[in-house]
Amino acid sequence: MIKSKRPLIFAILGLTLVLFISQILQPELVFDRRSIAAGQWWRIFSGNLTHSNYPHLLLNLSGLWILGFLFIDSLKTKTFITSIFILGLIVGTGLYYFNPVLEKYYGFSGVLYGLFFIGGVTAIMQKDYFTGVSVSLLITAKTIWDYFNGGSSSSEQLIGIPVATDAHLYGFTGAILVSITLYISHLKNN
Repeated sequence: MIKSKRPLIFAILGLTLVLFISQILQPELVFDRRSIAAGQWWRIFSGNLTHSNYPHLLLNLSGLWILGFLFIDSLKTKTFITSIFILGLIVGTGLYYFNPVLEKYYGFSGVLYGLFFIGGVTAIMQKDYFTGVSVSLLITAKTIWDYFNGGSSSSEQLIGIPVATDAHLYGFTGAILVSITLYISHLKNN
């Protein structure tokens, strides 16, 4: 059984490395509206991999590792990796088209919010109802709270920029779409 858990841990370890490398390459990867408009389309996705500073990076990494340990028995590695790409594109595209005044975006939290919701749904599908329902409800409530009340001032002080709560909403919305697909697939296979 331990062997089946290794791929998710390795995927999280790999993503941790990618996030650290992306921080080093931040100027070339950050979501920058003018650069995207000039044809650097990869920044729509890669902006999710950059952070405003190292405390911001460590904050998101702590959430990522908590996610991994919380859903190690229910979240498949393939779902995890595929969801990162889908959520990253949805968050970046949403910010680009629906937040025209946002010039730059740093952070993985929009994707992370979505991953937590997807993790909750996969836990429910694996009959871990307490974890799945609890996390799904908590991330839903946090997304709604953030959207209407803004990010916490302590987070803004730590990361040095305003919290992009719309990114959380886009990540959550993307997670609903991914979760519907996962649930339909689950029903077909059972």
